[in-house]
Amino acid sequence: MAIPIVSGLANHYENLREQLQVVRQALAPLNLTKWQLARLLAAQVWRDTSPLLRTSLLVVLVGSLILAVDAYVVQPYFLSLRRLGVPELKPTNGRHAFDYKPMLDEAAKKYPDRPWFFAYSGFELVVLPSAYVDEVRRLATRTASLVDFLTTVQFGGWKLIGTDDSSSTLHKTASTDLARSVGPLGRVRQDVAREALRTVVGDAPQWKTVNLFWTVLDVVAATGAIGLVGEPLSRNPRWLRAVRTLPICVGIGVYISCFMPRLLRPLVATVSYAPAWLLHKYLARLLRPTVEQAVRESSAQTEDGEGKRTTLVHLLLNRYKPGEPDTEQLIRDVITATFESTPTTAVSLYWMLTELVLRPDLAEELRDELNSVVDADGKLPPTQLAELAKMDSFMRESARVNTFHYLGLNRILQQDFQFSIGPRLPKGTIICVDQDNIHNSPELYQNPDEFDPLRFYRKRQQPGHETRHQYASNGPDLLTWGDGPQACPGRVFATNTIKILLGQLLLNYDLQLPAGSYKPERRSFPNGSSQPDMDVQLMVRKRQKRIVHI
Repeated sequence: MAIPIVSGLANHYENLREQLQVVRQALAPLNLTKWQLARLLAAQVWRDTSPLLRTSLLVVLVGSLILAVDAYVVQPYFLSLRRLGVPELKPTNGRHAFDYKPMLDEAAKKYPDRPWFFAYSGFELVVLPSAYVDEVRRLATRTASLVDFLTTVQFGGWKLIGTDDSSSTLHKTASTDLARSVGPLGRVRQDVAREALRTVVGDAPQWKTVNLFWTVLDVVAATGAIGLVGEPLSRNPRWLRAVRTLPICVGIGVYISCFMPRLLRPLVATVSYAPAWLLHKYLARLLRPTVEQAVRESSAQTEDGEGKRTTLVHLLLNRYKPGEPDTEQLIRDVITATFESTPTTAVSLYWMLTELVLRPDLAEELRDELNSVVDADGKLPPTQLAELAKMDSFMRESARVNTFHYLGLNRILQQDFQFSIGPRLPKGTIICVDQDNIHNSPELYQNPDEFDPLRFYRKRQQPGHETRHQYASNGPDLLTWGDGPQACPGRVFATNTIKILLGQLLLNYDLQLPAGSYKPERRSFPNGSSQPDMDVQLMVRKRQKRIVHI
């Protein structure tokens, strides 16, 4: 079959060559140059082309010209921060093109007291040195917006991020009511975590190899769902599959759209984010009966079983005034909270487990701490999770070393603003802080290049520091949760989820990496955020002597 096709193409090429030779011979007496001959041929082709094709070609040519002018004239010479005298640095090229650490290390030496900027996906980000973190963390939302940054830059094209208004119903509910619910929901969430691990891992009397990323994502989705949507939806496999798939779809949309010219990005986003939008609608359809039932219960002031009224759905309803609940808004809020909490919690636990399996002695020390607080029945009272100081220190150290992003406190200025250094920055400027050189500062941390799991445990032994340096704490020395008025409102809930799952894993399973494996390398998305290696395997085996319930 291939021979006739090749033969046909050869004949077609020969016919075209003969026709071109005839045209050249016919025009030979005119003594035309090659350029003139090419123009005549182009004109003839243009006349023979259909109007639709000519219009399409014109659109492509004009569009390409506009994009070129925008990229090489308008942006560099009229909108660039260079016009303000802000110096520019460029990320490395090649395999580590999205790894910003070398660029940040260079900037720390060249511009320790001066803002600088780099370009990403058509945007320019102004980076303030780590010493000026307090100036950024104190900025009010009306001055600099995190959500504006997320929707415009980080997740350009994906708008369902929520709000950075700390007075919003969702923000207040997550930061206050949901944080208080971790106690009443503690035993239920521990049961769900144990069941989720049994489902994903199985009995595993012998060593069993599982995919680390997907295992962690599965158990985090299940453990979080009981506190966010409650039963029976939290046990619905369709809901759980959709919850774990949504961030993957959004990540694909980010990856595709970030390489497009900014002028074309809104158009491209409608296609690249289409799977995520469809999945969002699917989640809304699954969630609607739960929300409608909660609204009816709220109106009737009914009381149900243990933990029923401490889910996020009911907590949001409690924040509304009588007659104010809006079903569509409730659905959006719950899906937003689910989307924002599940992948970040899963990635945090992912990195903690990669550190833990490298340190068997640490795992035993944390098991001893867990066993010291379980009750006579071998169960861990929910209130005791806060007393696990060594585990908490290990979690915070993992967050310091395995940071989500080398840049922190990302914002977009909502008005012109003057920092204590550099020029006055105009409204719309993207700002951030060198977070990497905070987390690795020798002035803040002794031997910052070492992973010290009890670093913060020792700090809390100092008088007056007993309640400081916790995993869920904010502060200028660790920006895991952001800081200031726009810090993550769900950090207490996420901390509780991780401690429950770490407790289950440590007391019920032995963990190790396959022979010859090492801690996985950090990978980066084009926006510079951390991307775990989804192919890493973990070996799991049920412990012979274990605590049955925690």
